[in-house]
Amino acid sequence: MRQRSPGLYLGLIVAIILGFAVVAGVWLTLHSIGSLGYEPELYRAQKTGSNSATLHLGSYPDSMLCHPNADSQQIQWVTYCPSTTLEVPPNSTITVIIDQYDSASTLVNDYFRQVRGTIGGTMTVNGKTMTEIGADQPGHTFTIQSTPETPNPIFVSVPLMGVPDNAPNVTVDGLTYPKPNVIMFQFHTGAPGTLIWHCYVPCGSDRGRPYGFSGPMSTQGYMAGTITVASY
Repeated sequence: MRQRSPGLYLGLIVAIILGFAVVAGVWLTLHSIGSLGYEPELYRAQKTGSNSATLHLGSYPDSMLCHPNADSQQIQWVTYCPSTTLEVPPNSTITVIIDQYDSASTLVNDYFRQVRGTIGGTMTVNGKTMTEIGADQPGHTFTIQSTPETPNPIFVSVPLMGVPDNAPNVTVDGLTYPKPNVIMFQFHTGAPGTLIWHCYVPCGSDRGRPYGFSGPMSTQGYMAGTITVASY
């Protein structure tokens, strides 16, 4: 029987520790956001049955639609709409529909090019079933993670295909954007609790430097938020 290298086990341990550190860091950032004086409004998934509901979101290349009163810097930030504070029912199948209006960026970690944690391990992009896209194709990701203390963790990550440069324009509430890619996927919720979600495509205000995870990427109301699993 082949023996496992001690280095392999050490690598796995380090990877697990770093994974928890990332989740904890995002969780602490979201908890501290109240000190900035901004709290997104609650957006509840629409129930479609006794154990099902639908979330319909959009991801945009600027904040003019969702944050029209933002300052001159933040109005240019990428954002999710209509809110990043979400609520879904427990023990249910959640259908998520995202109208993705932004162009593509290149991932730092191509782990996020694959669909993970959804029902069937798939998503649809404009009606086409897919399990992954190229590392240079996502506009954003929608990545759901349990908070560190959760006994039954959930992890869902879906890459959102960026729109091409030659996409035709559409009008949304008087504003002009490229015609979106429509991404749809489903996941199951468990017991009541709190999840966090985040984008892992580097499209922050430091995108000219390595990583690109500052600004909107770490700010609730833009590219990061919470999902409360609760009965309503």
